[in-house]
Amino acid sequence: MMVNVLVFPCGSEIGLEIHAALRHAKDICLHGASSVSDHGEFVYARYRQIPALAGSAELVSQLNMLIDAWNIDLVVPAHDSVIPVLADNRQRLRAPAMVPDAATAAICRNKNRTYEKLQGLGIVPRRAEPDATGYPIFAKPAVGQGSQGAERVDDIARHRQLAASGIEYVFSEYLPGTEYTVDCISSSSGDLLHAAARVRGRVKSGISVRTEPAASDPALQAMAEAIASELRLKGAWFFQARRDREGMPKLLEVAPRIAGSMALNRMRGINYPLLSVYAHLGMSFTVMPQHYPLVMDRALGNRWRADIAYERVYLDLDDTLLVRGAPEPLVVALLYQWNARGIPVVLITRHAAEPEQTLARHRICTALFERIVHVRDGSPKSTAIPPGEAAIFIDDAFSERAEVAAARGIPVFDVDALEQLRETRA
Repeated sequence: MMVNVLVFPCGSEIGLEIHAALRHAKDICLHGASSVSDHGEFVYARYRQIPALAGSAELVSQLNMLIDAWNIDLVVPAHDSVIPVLADNRQRLRAPAMVPDAATAAICRNKNRTYEKLQGLGIVPRRAEPDATGYPIFAKPAVGQGSQGAERVDDIARHRQLAASGIEYVFSEYLPGTEYTVDCISSSSGDLLHAAARVRGRVKSGISVRTEPAASDPALQAMAEAIASELRLKGAWFFQARRDREGMPKLLEVAPRIAGSMALNRMRGINYPLLSVYAHLGMSFTVMPQHYPLVMDRALGNRWRADIAYERVYLDLDDTLLVRGAPEPLVVALLYQWNARGIPVVLITRHAAEPEQTLARHRICTALFERIVHVRDGSPKSTAIPPGEAAIFIDDAFSERAEVAAARGIPVFDVDALEQLRETRA
């Protein structure tokens, strides 16, 4: 059975991780929507921008239009502010959503309410009142995401200023130790199946951009089990914790959603978005985690939208298809992409040996090419390209590219520019 999944807002870091996790799933058809122009349109092949903002009253009606148009089976939130909206509007939404019940969603959205709910578990940091002694303390907006608005408070004057700001804050003991995110997966009935802690090594704008598995810790495991038992979340969720002065982990927050850096533990065998879809559809599943050292480091990456229409590709061999004596993976991927789309590829080369023998030695199938043009007489490569043809030319040599561009007026590319031709949307 094919499951149509709608991710909103799909261009967030969460939405991008959901895409990466589900794009190869044979039983999932991904759809994305956002309320602003974002990276989602470069990632989701089926994408729509809608006017309703993430937390607005119009969001549900706008999503319902997409649910009807795309026959959506499940709506997946990719931002904290969307979760309570979907949870509060279960009856209005025309497809189930990957969210907890409204009461639990409200508890997780507000850190003060989270601490009140879980106070009896012995994992919540000590509250710091404005007349408390002993600074520094920690302050963070009760409703928010990432590290926005969070700060260390070193004196009572700043403490009172924040308390009177009109913004609801969480004021708690200062936790100087290591910070963790614990990725959790629970069954469709809310039973915890696995918890995997990772260290937040480097954080940028509240997002863990460098993370690695943490050493096994019974205290973190006990926290996961206690939270799971109390909140009965299903599918993927996570919590963040930090060690106090005595080295004990204390809770920072709980989020009933996918985390952008769950990719780390996805690489080690647990596809959180996919298993979360199964959980919210009432399906049973098991987890098979793997354990080995792994570090994830994130940086800005590029996606492209190249408006180039072409019906044939002319491709060089030496230092283009073969680079440093081995097939260039990006070019090989493009060969198969073009083959799947019915775009013929002509191999045009001045190779010293027989091209077919070289291709065979590198296990590159000659059937990937419409034909092979072996230029032996020094003639320009443009002579193999009919005038007026909607084609592109790929060659590492500037002189070859310049000649073809001048003679045929078609787009020409070096290997470093080929990533714009790779279709990565799904």
